Amino acid sequence: MFFSQQTFADEEKFYNLVSVIVDEDIYDDVRSKLVRYTQDIQGVLENTRVVILPTPSTATSLDIASLNEKLYFEGYK
Repeated sequence: MFFSQQTFADEEKFYNLVSVIVDEDIYDDVRSKLVRYTQDIQGVLENTRVVILPTPSTATSLDIASLNEKLYFEGYK
């Protein structure tokens, strides 16, 4: 019979992801404010995880788009 096999739902937890991109040169100066900002976001948006991504000032818009694309497809580990 086709339905005789047992199946189980994947237990992987899914969440929305917000990335905060910050110039790595100023990251240390604004770190505490960014942490507070990410906590505020997570407090307002249910089932959301926020990641802070210090990025070199030389990063191009394509680099940043690629980073966000990778986060979208692979998640944050």
